[in-house]
This record gives sequence, structure tokens and C-alpha cells, in this order.
Amino acid sequence: MNMIEEYKEILGKTNEIALATSVHDVPNVRIVSFCLDPERPDVLLFATDRENRKVVEFAQNRRVAFTSIPHGGIAHVRSVQAVVEKSAYSLKDVERLFVSTIPDYAETIAAIGDTLDVFEIHVREATIVTGYEKPDSIVF
Repeated sequence: MNMIEEYKEILGKTNEIALATSVHDVPNVRIVSFCLDPERPDVLLFATDRENRKVVEFAQNRRVAFTSIPHGGIAHVRSVQAVVEKSAYSLKDVERLFVSTIPDYAETIAAIGDTLDVFEIHVREATIVTGYEKPDSIVF
């Protein structure tokens, strides 16, 4: 299997990442539900309350790092070469993708959807860990 397919497969088996930001050398990490953009494999989509602290942090430093959270096994994708930005997509534009990827997300949209903005993580390079051997990497 080539690395892009491995990358997609690993990310397709989870819907959570640990997303790290840093402002003034103070790191902050949180668990974020995400979807892989099917048209652009180098883009992860997530929605968050536009008033959330992380949105303020994004405005101060767009560079982010993340690791996928495995659900069984150790295979995961991680990157320290990524940037985040507000998406041109509205939540309505990608609602079907979010609902099909993240369990119970329809309820989240119904409850607080009008407070959510969609963001994109643009991955420039990622490390792909499939086992205990040396990890591989992919550059977009």
C-alpha cells in the first residue's frame, strides 16, 4: 500500500485528533473531532464554537501540530507541519460528511450548529506510524 493510501486508511479509522497550538511559547492541546476532506487528503476539517479559546489562538499562530487518536492498535498519523484556517465551507456545506464520520454529530448540529464555524488543517507533511518499525512520512 502506498503512503497516501495508508494515511487515508489510518485517518478513516478514527474521528479524533489531539490538536496542539502554541502562543507565546505556551502549548495547548485538546481533543478535536475531525473529518478528512474527501477531495483534498491534505485537509482535515473540524467545527468549533467561534467563541472558543482555540479560535483566538489560531489568530495568533496558525501553525499547529496534531496526532490522530487510534481506536485499537498503534497506527496513527501525526504532523508538526500544519496550519489552520477558517474554511470557506459553511457547516451546512459539509454537514453530511460530519454526520457520516462523527457519531451523534447530528445532535450537536441541532443543539449548537449556529455557533459553529468550520476550520481546515492544511497538512504539509505527516508522519505515518503503522507499527514499531521506523515510521514513514508523506509530503503534500
